[in-house]
Amino acid sequence: LTRVVLLRGLGLCYFCGFLVSALQHRALWGSQGLQPIVQQGALEAPVTGRPTPAFDSLRSSGLIFDHQLELVSWIGVVISGWLMLSTVVNAVIPAACWVLYLSIINLQAPMTYSYGWEWETCEVGFIFIFLCPLTSLTPFPSHLPPSRVVFWLIRWAAFRLLIGAGMSKVGRNSSACWRELTCTTTHYFTQPIPNPLAYYFHSLPLEL
Repeated sequence: LTRVVLLRGLGLCYFCGFLVSALQHRALWGSQGLQPIVQQGALEAPVTGRPTPAFDSLRSSGLIFDHQLELVSWIGVVISGWLMLSTVVNAVIPAACWVLYLSIINLQAPMTYSYGWEWETCEVGFIFIFLCPLTSLTPFPSHLPPSRVVFWLIRWAAFRLLIGAGMSKVGRNSSACWRELTCTTTHYFTQPIPNPLAYYFHSLPLEL
């Protein structure tokens, strides 16, 4: 059961990431985007020195880069949706998600490359590949229990994530607003989050 819950959660994370890529990345850093990483009509992904296997396999497809980006993203949406919802899953499915997601991240686009959660998704996604059996079509075969080593690696990744998040807020180079307990106030003042209750929450005392 634990393995299934973890895989469903990973599928949801991948699904959200791929869906955002499919709907937004071309407009953000496609050839005619806000911060393009290739020239208009380019047939190949930019060479970054990092592995981008999904785009490498499409170099001879004749598709322009913008179409390659959307194709990889939508394939990721389908596969991650399968991982999230299907009961027919083995190690190939999370491995495919990881390869596609890593290929997008390693394009080193300004909107995705520098964010820690993208790399955290890749790291945890790689560990989850070994959570699934390779020779079975079900994620929980009774004759192939999940490895204890994989579970401990997942716990270690979660521990590092929580400790790192805490240190970034109370460490030597952290913003003073974390110690003054005002960072969320700044966030809500500067990040538009419109909803029917936004005005009333904005009017509450700062202590709340």
